[in-house]
Amino acid sequence: MTNMDHKPKGWNEPLNQMTEDEWKEYFRLREELDVEMSESELIASLENVDVLLKAHKSKEAEKLMSIIPTDPRYAYHIKNTLGIKSVMYLNLSDAKKEFPGEF
Repeated sequence: MTNMDHKPKGWNEPLNQMTEDEWKEYFRLREELDVEMSESELIASLENVDVLLKAHKSKEAEKLMSIIPTDPRYAYHIKNTLGIKSVMYLNLSDAKKEFPGEF
């Protein structure tokens, strides 16, 4: 779902209210961040995060962490408790498969 006519379930609930510009940013981020990873890519990314954190490069580690697919149940729980904005900057590729229409 990447167009303004197909917002995620619950988009009109008070917790998920966003401006038109925020929705545009949300869908832009979906296209940019929601990339599937193979197991070997995931392991390599996690190892790189570990290296960056040990080198005290938290900004670089944070950026890399945002491209790692978020656990679907975690993403769903966060969306339902804190709102859609709280998962905006996460890779939701796995969550979109497990919870169609939610993201």
